[in-house]
Amino acid sequence: MQNHDDLNQRVPKKAKSLIRFAPVWAEGKHWHPNFGNYLTLTLLKRNLPKKVSFKRAYAGWRSSGAKEEKELGEGRAFLRWLQKHHLAIDWCEKDFELDPLFHHPEAPKHDPQDEMAQGLSFAIRPVVVDNRKVKLYIKDEDILGLWSLSYGEEVDFLELVSHYIKKRFLWHSWNAPAPSFIDWVRSDGKRPIFGPGQIGFLISYLKTE
Repeated sequence: MQNHDDLNQRVPKKAKSLIRFAPVWAEGKHWHPNFGNYLTLTLLKRNLPKKVSFKRAYAGWRSSGAKEEKELGEGRAFLRWLQKHHLAIDWCEKDFELDPLFHHPEAPKHDPQDEMAQGLSFAIRPVVVDNRKVKLYIKDEDILGLWSLSYGEEVDFLELVSHYIKKRFLWHSWNAPAPSFIDWVRSDGKRPIFGPGQIGFLISYLKTE
C-alpha cells in the first residue's frame, strides 16, 4: 500500500519548472532567473574551456544592460551573451534546485561506460519485460516534452515504458519501424505520471562544492 507522501508526489505535471535557480544579487537587487526547461537544459549542458560561476555570469549579463531580454526573453538573451563572450557556466550544486522527483535516493544513474547514454542527462529505471531487464534511453528534449504534457489519460511512467518496450519487441519481430517513445505516448493519448526514483538526472561535470 502506498503511503500518503508517495501519493502526493505522484501528481500530474504541467508546464512546471524542472529546475529552480538560486537568487542572484546584481544591480542592487535580487534576481530570480527563470529560463524555462529547454533553455535551462541547454545552459546546463553548455561546456566550453572558458567557464565562470553562474552568479558571476548572470550578474555580468545584468550589468551589461541585458539589452536583448525584451526581444528574446531572459533565457535566450542570457545564452546569447554567453555565446558572444565564448563562456560556459562552471556549475555547482548550490546554483539550482532540482525537482525532488529527479534526485530521489533511489533514482537511477547512467553507467559512465554506457555508450548508449553518452550525452543524455536523464537515466530511466530499467523495467522487466518478458523476463528480460531492459533499459530505455530517452532524449533529453523528449523527457522535457513528456514532463510538460498537459493532456491525456494519466498512466504511471514506468508502466508506459514497459508497454512501449513490449510493443518494440513485437514491431521488431515484424521488421516494422518503431515510433519514438514520446510519439507513441502522444498518439496513444496517454500522459505519464512520474514517481520518485523512476528518473535520475546527472550533469557529469557538475561540481559538488
